[in-house]
Amino acid sequence: MALLNPPDALPEAMRFLVRALVALPKAEADREELLSLVAPRGLTEAMESLASGTADPSEADPDDLRTGGTIIANASLDALRMLGMVEQWSNRIRLATAGVDRWKGPADVTSRSMFRVLLDAVIQMADSDASGGVEDFVQALVLLHVAGEPLRPFDKFESPAGSSDGRSFAIRQEQVLGSERKNWPVPNREQWASFRRWASFLGLARPVGSSGLIPDASEALAHRLPTLTPGGYDVRDFIARCASAVPILDGGGLQFGYDPQHEGDHAILTGGLTISLLQLEADGFLTMEKRSDAGGRTLRLRPDGSADRVVTTVVWEETRIRGDL
Repeated sequence: MALLNPPDALPEAMRFLVRALVALPKAEADREELLSLVAPRGLTEAMESLASGTADPSEADPDDLRTGGTIIANASLDALRMLGMVEQWSNRIRLATAGVDRWKGPADVTSRSMFRVLLDAVIQMADSDASGGVEDFVQALVLLHVAGEPLRPFDKFESPAGSSDGRSFAIRQEQVLGSERKNWPVPNREQWASFRRWASFLGLARPVGSSGLIPDASEALAHRLPTLTPGGYDVRDFIARCASAVPILDGGGLQFGYDPQHEGDHAILTGGLTISLLQLEADGFLTMEKRSDAGGRTLRLRPDGSADRVVTTVVWEETRIRGDL
C-alpha cells in the first residue's frame, strides 16, 4: 500500500471512516461492519463530489460510480492503517490512541482537523526509516516544487501527440528521471489525479482551474509554523525553520536531488518556496524586507529574473492558524 497506488484512497473518505469509529463504543469495530457504515452510498457521493480519478466528473464510468464506494472505503481504510491512524488485529479495526484523545465525538472530525492530522502523519512517515508508503508522493512533490516557472500550472499528465498546449507532468518526470516510467513517482494518469488530490488536501500545492496544480506549501507552513515567536528573523534562519516544518522545501531533509542556484552571495529560492512565502505574506502571516545588501535570498517567479525580489529579513507577524484549524 502506497499513498498514490492504488489511487482510490480519498482524504474525505478517510474522515468518514474516522467519524464512524469515533461514534462507536471503544472506537472500534469489525472491519466489514465499519465498511458497511460508510459504503457504498456515502463514499460514492464523496467520489462524485471530488471527481475521483478524472479532471471532469462527466468522464467517470457509471459502473465505477456504482461500485466505487466499496473500493474507496477499503483503500481509504488501508491508507489510515498505513499512516498509523487505525490499528488492525484479526478482523477488528480500532482508532489509534492519538485519535481517541483528539476526537471526542464525530462532530470533532472536521475536514480541517483531518488536514492537520494527515499532514503531520505524512511528514512523520516520510521522515522515518519506514517511508516507503509516501516515498513516491514526496518525490513528486519535490519535482513540482523545484520546477521552473512556478506560476505556470501543470494541468495534465501527458499531452496528446503533437500538442503543445498546457504543461505535462509526464514530460517533467522524463526530463529529470529519464524515459523509463518505472522510475517515475507518478507513472500514469490515475496516479496523477491521486497526487493532485493529496497535494492539494495537505496544503502542499494549490489547485488551479479544473485540473492544474502549482507548488504552494503556504497552508502546510501556516499549520506547522505558528509556534514561532512574532518578530524579525534573518531570512536564512527563517528558511531553515520552514525546511524543518515542511522538509520538501529548500534545505529540507526530503528535498533530495536539488542543488540550490546562486547569484553572488544570494541563493535563488525554488519556485515552490517563493510562492509559499509570497502567499503567507499576502495572507498577513509575515512580511519580507530587504535591510542590507548582503546575506539575502532571491525570490524568483520568472526564468528571466524580471520579477526577482531580494529579501534579508522575514518578520513573523502572528501565531494564528489559517481558517478554523
